[in-house]
Amino acid sequence: MRRAPRLLTLAILGVVVWVVPVSSGQGAVRLSSMVSPKLVGSWTRTVSAAEARHAAAPATLAGSVWTLEIEKDGTAATFDSKGAGSFEGTISAAGPSLVRLKLGTPPATYRWHIANQRLTFTKVADTVRDRIAVFVGTWKRK
Repeated sequence: MRRAPRLLTLAILGVVVWVVPVSSGQGAVRLSSMVSPKLVGSWTRTVSAAEARHAAAPATLAGSVWTLEIEKDGTAATFDSKGAGSFEGTISAAGPSLVRLKLGTPPATYRWHIANQRLTFTKVADTVRDRIAVFVGTWKRK
């Protein structure tokens, strides 16, 4: 009696990879874009004047308070409490400590680190000055 092939799940660089056997005996690979569970939740931060200047963003961003909601499936929404606008989009895994932001255009890549209920984003690739001013820095878990 022939046994059905088992589904093999591997965790590589923080990204889940599923190898699914196919009739030819070779595996098909699919990458998951789900973010790390550590990122899931509600985060908030205030943009300082120095951060706005450093990003060459408008001075009006200084003092703005932002909330970032990250869902398990990578959907995210940011809201400015002072009315600067809201953006909806996605955050997906791009490596062990990298995320790809599709909040505004064009997409961007950021490195993240969490310690003591604080999330820090560091720009890897982004050309949008406003988004850089908002994201680069430390976020507190709500």
